[in-house]
Amino acid sequence: MNWKKIFAVIRREYFERIRTKAFWIGTMLIPLFFFVYIGIQVATSHKTGGERRIAVIDGTGSLYEPLVADLAEREKARQAGPGGSRGIHWVLERRPAPADWNAAKERLRQEVLQKKINGYLIIDPKLLEKDSAEFYSTSVSELVTSNQLERALNHVLLKARIARQGLPANLASELERRLDVKAFKVTEKGTAEEKGAGIFAVVIFTVIMYSTFLMYGMQNLKGVIDEKSNRIVEVIIASVRPTELMMGKILGIGLVGLTQYFIWSFLAMNLSLPGITSRMSSTDMGVPTIPISTIVYFVLFFIFGYFLYASIYTAIGAPFNTDQEAQQLAMIPVMFIVSVWAFFPAILNNPNGGIAVFVSLFPLTSPLGMFLRTSLSEPPVWQIVLCIAILAGTTVGIAWFAGRIYRVGILMYGKKPTIPEILRWARYSPGKAPQPAAPETT
Repeated sequence: MNWKKIFAVIRREYFERIRTKAFWIGTMLIPLFFFVYIGIQVATSHKTGGERRIAVIDGTGSLYEPLVADLAEREKARQAGPGGSRGIHWVLERRPAPADWNAAKERLRQEVLQKKINGYLIIDPKLLEKDSAEFYSTSVSELVTSNQLERALNHVLLKARIARQGLPANLASELERRLDVKAFKVTEKGTAEEKGAGIFAVVIFTVIMYSTFLMYGMQNLKGVIDEKSNRIVEVIIASVRPTELMMGKILGIGLVGLTQYFIWSFLAMNLSLPGITSRMSSTDMGVPTIPISTIVYFVLFFIFGYFLYASIYTAIGAPFNTDQEAQQLAMIPVMFIVSVWAFFPAILNNPNGGIAVFVSLFPLTSPLGMFLRTSLSEPPVWQIVLCIAILAGTTVGIAWFAGRIYRVGILMYGKKPTIPEILRWARYSPGKAPQPAAPETT
């Protein structure tokens, strides 16, 4: 190979793409959308909940005041907690126990429709005997409101039962205490607390790899087809060998992707990440800590995965003349990339189980599968080495196969080739006439 010519192709592919308006619009719109999303979350985080005006019919005559006190205590505790979140501000209105429950419910329903109240809670002694109560509102999505009312009402009922038994009043709080089990990751270097933020960071890295394989793989396919349809490739091929052209295209488009990720990383580090970190530090998730090994594995499997799928997409694009002709075959690598998400729960729950091992060693899923495993646990060293060996061998093999197809396919026009014809192209040797696709009949 003439690397000087390859570098010329890389330079052409790279600057041809980053000089377009579409590249810069796409590069800026994605982080802008992300910043707007984070900004909306930050702006509305202290306004979540708001005021809830709830009418309460207490048929027992003894639960309304304790319920009001319990909700007020919970609201005060939230305000004093991390972040000072307000949550829901409760305004309860007591209504007398009626002789006709159905008529009372109808009156309250009209008040809800007239927006005088947000909802109403029915505490009917007959329902309490069945361990039940009723809450009505205009939206079935008021899950937060109904859940908080349910917890508060259960706590009040528990205290009432304890009081009837002559036990200490503070026994209810003791009985409701829950054990917090902290998870720790065991490694060769020791142990470290495992928080939800760590898994969140792993998912973000996986999504980056996933989107890159799809987005820039398709760009390789489309670039090959565009050059064929415009007959530009006939001019280029006069001075550059097909394999050199293919390698230059793959590397050039890959550099475009890295440039885009560098811009996103720079914006994230300087604009959005400090705000996200401060918000996560005030939650149970905590601030994510990313080990150096995770970064190394990400770069390693990112490079292998990109070259693997870029070669596949280039080989798919070479024999065809339009995007529509290549769509059916283009769905094959997409299915393998997407299939990793189907196995994500199994890998997350048991990173060293049989399913996880298979996904991490099968070459078309191993870039994402093994990265997930190395981020969630420590697979045996021999499995990591075997995965890299299989992935390297498969990448070289597919790149070689793609090069054989590419050098013939880019100069073939006419009828869409069949699979047997494409395989014959792969066996073609210089000096022998390749088997072209059959010309179209009119």
